[in-house]
Amino acid sequence: MKSKVRLLSLVVSFTLILLTIGAVLVVLGIFNEALNWDIFGPKLEAFLYGVFGSCMALAGFGVAMAVIISMQESVRDFKKFVQSRTNQEETPDAPRRIYAARMLGVVAVMAILVALCALIDHIVLSQRCKVFKRLAAEQVGNFQPKIVGLVGAFLAPPQNDVPRDLYDVIKTLDNLDFIDRTTLYISDPTEQTAMWGYTAWRDYTNADGFARFFIAKDFEKAMRRAVDGSAADLDQINDRNEFVWYKLLSGESGKGKAVVRIDGNSHQSFREYRLGQ
Repeated sequence: MKSKVRLLSLVVSFTLILLTIGAVLVVLGIFNEALNWDIFGPKLEAFLYGVFGSCMALAGFGVAMAVIISMQESVRDFKKFVQSRTNQEETPDAPRRIYAARMLGVVAVMAILVALCALIDHIVLSQRCKVFKRLAAEQVGNFQPKIVGLVGAFLAPPQNDVPRDLYDVIKTLDNLDFIDRTTLYISDPTEQTAMWGYTAWRDYTNADGFARFFIAKDFEKAMRRAVDGSAADLDQINDRNEFVWYKLLSGESGKGKAVVRIDGNSHQSFREYRLGQ
């Protein structure tokens, strides 16, 4: 019985520690949002959210374990009381080693289950990303000659009066269930560190056109290098398990004309899709 009391005390202590950590993170989050401290970067913030969620989950299990152990001890005490009243032999408690082995077995099973779920998630995600990228490649390939022909006719990226055919092509891709957004990028002929981007984000209007921006992000640098003739960095980005895919559009001479970025719908089921249909 003493071993169970020690275990109960240990579970309660760890549960209190986890709840304290969760409370501290909640207070930090409130102050960070209310006072705009901006002390956490995106990766650190995501990590802290993970720590908070894990602490709350483990604390919940700790509470459940404490309740179960308390109930078990109550049942054991009642059993001893009945045995003493009926002159039955008292059942000895399980040795401490057996109990510790059981706990280690539970921990090992949980660790194996988590690792197995992570492996299955990685395999499923990889397969879904492959199907998405194959579908995106097929659909963009259908429109590639049309897009290259329209882009090749530009003397400069139009900031308004974009050809209606170009809008219709981009909008057609956007309307596919497995695509969230399609963006067409063209390099700036006068500035090496700038590009132009176009999205069909609303109904067609003459006021919409390409928007100029300076290259800062890694994928923007990779797109510019791809248009200039080096697509290695863009290929590495495409190899990631992400629902984002880039396609370099080249003319008949093989020179890069533009880059199409496809942002996929990660919530879409890809099991029903068949290529070529």
